[in-house]
Order: sequence, then C-alpha cells, then structure tokens
Amino acid sequence: MSSLPLLTKGDCNASSYNTTENGEFRRISSKLDDIDDDDDDNVPKLGVLQIMAILSGAFAYGGVMSTYFLLTLPSECSVFGDGSSIALGVFVGIAGFSQLVAPIVGLISDRCAHRMGRRRPFVIVGGVISIVGLLVQQAFSARIDVDNRNWYIYVVAFFCTMIGMNTIFAAMIALIPDLVPNHQIGTANGFEALLFVSGSLFGFASFNTYLNESLYSIYNFYIALNFGCVILTWMYANEQPILVQNVKDQAQKNTFREDTISSLDDYAYPSSPITWTQVKDSFFISPTDHHDFFFVTVSRTFYYMGISVQTFFLYYLRDIIKVTDPEGSMAILAVVGQAFGAIATVPIGMISDYCGKQRKPYVFASCAILSITNFSLLYIRSFRSVMIIASIAGIANGAYLTMDTSLAMDTLPNSDESARMLGVWGVAMFIGSALGPMIGGPLLFLTSSGNGSYSLFGYGLLFFLSALYYSMSALILTFVNSSEKR
Repeated sequence: MSSLPLLTKGDCNASSYNTTENGEFRRISSKLDDIDDDDDDNVPKLGVLQIMAILSGAFAYGGVMSTYFLLTLPSECSVFGDGSSIALGVFVGIAGFSQLVAPIVGLISDRCAHRMGRRRPFVIVGGVISIVGLLVQQAFSARIDVDNRNWYIYVVAFFCTMIGMNTIFAAMIALIPDLVPNHQIGTANGFEALLFVSGSLFGFASFNTYLNESLYSIYNFYIALNFGCVILTWMYANEQPILVQNVKDQAQKNTFREDTISSLDDYAYPSSPITWTQVKDSFFISPTDHHDFFFVTVSRTFYYMGISVQTFFLYYLRDIIKVTDPEGSMAILAVVGQAFGAIATVPIGMISDYCGKQRKPYVFASCAILSITNFSLLYIRSFRSVMIIASIAGIANGAYLTMDTSLAMDTLPNSDESARMLGVWGVAMFIGSALGPMIGGPLLFLTSSGNGSYSLFGYGLLFFLSALYYSMSALILTFVNSSEKR
C-alpha cells in the first residue's frame, strides 16, 4: 500500500491543491466540497445493475461471514468438545480485533490519488490477502486440534482472512457516498442490505446442497466469492482520481480554466507522510462535533452484541431442540431467515426515502421484534416453531440492515473523510459481534453438563442479554437529533 499516492488532510480541505509538472507546483483555486447539495437533483441516477455491481462486496461479505460464524467455525471448533464455545469465542474475538484495520484503510484511501481511484486499489489488495488466508485455512481444515502448530497456523490464516475481508468492506462501503447521489442513498443501502442477505442465503443454501456440508469445499466457495466481488468492483466502480474528478467538477462550474494545468491526468502526491497521531485519531469520532454519527455508531455496537447470540445457535439446536443434524438444520434456518429478510430490504429503503428519510422507527421496531423472538426461543421445543421465529426475526433483521447503513449515510459529517468515519462505524459491528460471544461463550461453558452440551439456563442467560443489548441499541438511537448534511 505504500506505493499509493496520497493526499494530506490539508490538500483535501484547503481552498487549493497542488499538482506537479517537472518537479514544480502550480496552484489551482478549487475545493473538494464546493459542489452544493442543491445540485444533487441534477445528478443522473445510477442504474440498478451498476449499483449492485459496485456493492457486490456485500454479497461476498454476507456469503462468507454468515456461514463462517454459524457453520464453518462451529464445525471446526467442535473437535474441542466442552471447550468448543471457548475456541469459538476466541475466533470471534480475533475477527473483532481485525476490524480495527477499517479506519486505517479509510484514512489512507480518503487520501489516495491512485489512477484507479480512492477505493478500488484497497478492494483488490483486500481480495488478495483474504484469498491467501482462505487457502491456508483450507489446508489445515479439520486438523486444528492435531497439535499446537496446526492451531497457530490456522488462527494466523484466519486473522489474515479477516483483515482482507474487512479491507474490502471498508473500501466498498465508502463507494456509496462517493458514487451514489443523495436522492438514491436509501435505495442503494436497500440494495446493499439485499446483497448482504442474498449472499448469506446463497451461502447457507450452497452449504446444504452442492457443497454437501464439506468444509474443504466451502473454502473454495469463499475464495470464489471474494474473487468475483473484486472483479465486479474493479469493472463497474467508475472512480476517477480524486483530484482529477475535482478539476472536472470545477471546470464544469467555470470556477477556473482547465488550461491552468498541464493535464487532467496530473496527480497530487503527499507533501508529508501519514503520522502515528493521524492513525490514532482515525479511530476517534467526536461525540460533540459529530454528535449524531457518534450515537448511530454506539447504537450499532449494541445491536450487533444482541445479534451475536446467533453464533451459538447451532449448539442451541443440538442441546435444546434435539435435532439430529445441527449443521443441516442451521443451514435451513438461515435460508428461511435470510429469505424473509431479503424481502424487506429494498422496499423499506425505498419507502424510507419516499417518506422523508425516516429511519429510526424501523430500527425501534426491529429491536422490539428481535427481543420478543429471543424470549420465545426459551419456550419452544419443535424445529418447525423455530423456523417460524426465524422468519419473523429475518424480516426484522432485514429492515435493520437497510436502516443501519442509511442512518450512517444520513449523519456522515464529512465526505473528505467518509471512508475513515465509516471504518469506525464498521468497527462498531465487529466490536459488538466480538463482545457478545466473548461474554456468552464463558457463560455457556459455566453451564456445561460435562458431556459437551449446555443447559437451558445458560441459553436463557444468552437470550436475556441479547434482548438487553437490543433495548440499549434502540434507547441510544433516541439521542440522534437530526441528519447532518453530508
């Protein structure tokens, strides 16, 4: 990544920027954010297929992440018997830690003046890292308990896979404010949620059908998803180098004459390197300067702490529902939940745009429904009843996924730092997803019956904590006052 040309923060925010010609600098009067939001109605809409191609990383992300933590890793960790919940908690914790790469990727990509644009280089780099990690994981699959060496290599490879996947997602999500007009934000986020849910649905359906529940085959499946999304993003995310795009925008507004520079293909290179202070600050969102975005991010953390209870759902099916094939049953449930969730995503995004960007009511409803479904799981014993609950929870989750991203876009304070800010927002998901299992895993372990299964009391504690997290998510969102102008 060090070979990527970068912009300094001053370059992005000042009233001028520099371009080189024969080692000399020329001054151009312009500003990255001079384009008024009032002109947004004149911006042509993006086609549905182009939006889906640009956000194809969400499909790959959904296909990998959902099956990873609900099927693949629980199956890999089952070799540890009573300690399987602890091992699974370790993997989820590593995944959460790896998300810390997102704000750093955002910081660098926000300043990137590479010929391919600000985001696509990082999608490609992330794809390479994740594919290499997956190949190593595949080589050691189902053998992680043979000796310490196998365990350590698999864990390191898993960490690399997570770094790569999070790099892809951090760059991809920043393409929404970069390329999508404001009047299509809700719709685009609906498609992003649809792709995520559809990817999850495709992953679970594939695992239970042509992959034949084979761990070796599912790693090939993950590699194919990553490769496909990298190619589609590279082809259809029509980014231009940030300074070139700025020059063209200002030329169209007659702010300056194009002949004041040697070529629209000139690029700005860093006047100073990124400092450790900037890296440290990249993880910070000011609760005063960016009030609404801060509380949206905190609310998201608690939501994902609640949803992370699904990590142990395979064990719930085995211990409480007493299904004979927990992996297959988990895949069926996931398909049902994701299918109903997919139905909700795009319509809710379009409706919320039409109704004046009303987002919070949908989140409140989602949190309430998911809390109720959690408690209902303690009183049922048939797999059919679990399927009904999964369908209801799927709709609620689909609605939340759409509004989650829409709230972030609505309150995103500064487009110059959009990837960095969204990187911190992304960290919230993984902090929540990591904290939930890190708390829940030991609770289940303490309620172990000693034969590799867990008690209803332990699952009751998990579901109660999950409902509490959902309630906190909704409560915190009430502190969001209004949408900040993007």
